Amino acid sequence: MRTDSKKLATKSALSYFGSDSEVAAELAAKLNGCRHVTIPFAGGLSILPHLTVRGIVANDLNHHAINFYRVVKGLHGQAAQTELFDRCAMTLSHPDEIRLAVGMLDHFHESTTKPYSEAFHAWAYWVKCWIPRKGKGGTKGKVTMPSIRRDATGGNNASRLVSVAADLDTWAQHFKRCEFESVCFRDLLPKVKDSATCGIYCDAPWVGAGDNYLHSFRLEDHAELAEQLARFRKAAVVIRYGDAPLIRDLYRGWRISNRDARNQSNGRTAELWITKA
Repeated sequence: MRTDSKKLATKSALSYFGSDSEVAAELAAKLNGCRHVTIPFAGGLSILPHLTVRGIVANDLNHHAINFYRVVKGLHGQAAQTELFDRCAMTLSHPDEIRLAVGMLDHFHESTTKPYSEAFHAWAYWVKCWIPRKGKGGTKGKVTMPSIRRDATGGNNASRLVSVAADLDTWAQHFKRCEFESVCFRDLLPKVKDSATCGIYCDAPWVGAGDNYLHSFRLEDHAELAEQLARFRKAAVVIRYGDAPLIRDLYRGWRISNRDARNQSNGRTAELWITKA
């Protein structure tokens, strides 16, 4: 049921803060026995191309991201999908594009506010995620300038943007398996069936770093999430977190694996991968 991920030049549908793109394939393999997976914190959906399941519920409180995914999938109609793809293909890595996008997003703070089309809304968020420095997606941070490389150590943002736009049609194929929601995990997880055919991939905001997200994740949120996940006995549960004493305490009795990964600045950072014991 998986679309060939090699066709994608991009590792994420949206460039997102705290992305799991470098480890997504390994994490997805832990859910290979499932036929349905729920993702409470969709983010940039890096794991999606690596999942072999038939059905996926991708959820995120960030309605900007969910609107983007719905438009890419074609849920707002072929015309909206085509408009988005065409806009992205014509977008330049330029401050004027960012100013226009940020101005539009100011009108979309609430999911019920629709003074512009869903496609324009989706384009504006795509710009905010991809034109500035990597990892700004999903955050409260203000963006004003594109990412500009001033040495020869890697590719440039202009060519990257072309690749990102060209990948949208392939992401749309992956999204055919997905149903998209934008609700709190407290409303989502109780609906997930505790069955051996079901799985949950939980890449929640990390302790501390979670404050940077559009929707802050508080200490009590971490505790309530752990409580919700504890009810599953048959379903596969895969959790990714940054290493923190609170997380180790909340998931005592679970199987915790220590992993090294890279942060937004390409430095090494400690991760915890948590599964049922």
